[in-house]
Amino acid sequence: MITAQIESFGECVPELKGIFIRHHDELGILKDLMPLDPDYGEYVRRERNGMLFLCTVRRNDNIVAYYVAQTAKGFHYASTFTGTQDICYVVPEERNKGLAVPLFRHVERELRRRGVRVWYSGSKIHNPLGMPEMLRALGFIPADMYFVKALV
Repeated sequence: MITAQIESFGECVPELKGIFIRHHDELGILKDLMPLDPDYGEYVRRERNGMLFLCTVRRNDNIVAYYVAQTAKGFHYASTFTGTQDICYVVPEERNKGLAVPLFRHVERELRRRGVRVWYSGSKIHNPLGMPEMLRALGFIPADMYFVKALV
């Protein structure tokens, strides 16, 4: 059975740790400078303060996809409550099975429930995994492109 739901990030940490390793191994960049080292305490603090949530897709009780979103007033648009993707991932063996759209639809429902007016979401440029096409199909428009530079 496949389900999509909002779950407690803190309670899911033990299960997420292994998936985060896979996510970082596949999509991380500058791994020698930015090793995987989540600040779980900060995630939980933001979740408790209503500034972050975790949406999961489970197959047979196992997390197979997730989306972590942060919510806040925009720095330059203080009157606009925004939702911003922190991380999003579908495990490789579950891709192309129609899980991403229900995941994003559930995230959208939660963002709307929280009063979010503008939602920022994206994908890795070096390995987009079809995300730009799906985001466009869900009504997103291209907004920004970020670059990274190692300062070593």
